[in-house]
Amino acid sequence: MEQISDKPQESAGEEHEGFISGDEARETFPTQIAAALRYASDNKYDYGPKLRDSDLDWDVEGVGSMGNGISRVYLRFKPSTSFRGESGAEYLDVDSSGAVLARRQLRVPKQQLPVFLIGFAIVSLLALAVIQVLLWANPFEGGPDPYVAGRILWLRAESAQAYPFIVYDAPSANGEDMRWSIKPAGDGTEVVVVETTLINQTSGAVNMVIDRDAAELRIRGSIGLKPIDIISDSYTVNADEDGNYLSQFMGMWGSVTLDQGEQITGHMVFEAPKGSDFSEFRWLAGDTAVVRY
Repeated sequence: MEQISDKPQESAGEEHEGFISGDEARETFPTQIAAALRYASDNKYDYGPKLRDSDLDWDVEGVGSMGNGISRVYLRFKPSTSFRGESGAEYLDVDSSGAVLARRQLRVPKQQLPVFLIGFAIVSLLALAVIQVLLWANPFEGGPDPYVAGRILWLRAESAQAYPFIVYDAPSANGEDMRWSIKPAGDGTEVVVVETTLINQTSGAVNMVIDRDAAELRIRGSIGLKPIDIISDSYTVNADEDGNYLSQFMGMWGSVTLDQGEQITGHMVFEAPKGSDFSEFRWLAGDTAVVRY
């Protein structure tokens, strides 16, 4: 299998004339590199459900100058143990104070296929059938692409998670911390949550209204679902209610402006028939982008 090159898959040296690598990069941009490594380690959820709980190792490929005091730090990452293959790649844009402005994954880790299984497959047709399954069951693939590009926005949408109902904490209109719940309105339905990240990589500013027309979750071979109005469809519950409690829930709703390099992460909520199989998530506010499951 092809091994990772000395430079990122996106050719940093050609895109940024000031690109430097190795020890020179560490000596020239210690603050930015430390900030990028710390941010990547503290936010492993961006790698998706198969890697977010894994022990990972990061390596600095280099740093390119973006102008205006912003440095683009290129990293490689891979599981710490029991991994042989091609590392993942990403970059983070960091300003001179160490603030991370944007992050983008370029490649996910790919496990090297075990050669001895390929040889063993020749023994019999039965062994061949079994080993073909193992060869194609790459543990770092099978979900949606890390990011999907629209004309302006980059979209990341995790796989839809279904619950009978959800409970979460959020401030009330007067700023008081309250516990809230969303339950399905119909019979035979459930609440479905999609963690969504939007990044403005190219435009000066993007103004969006996140409402029932902002997104669509499509059931395979069937209809498209509109988001639940998180504001009007949430109601308060007792503070000790903890069934299906989502500690990291952040509802996305209302007017949002994303300047260039800014991003927002939150949750879109839908109501779907129980056991639905979802084919894609569409973002429609400010731009159009589709993540296929």
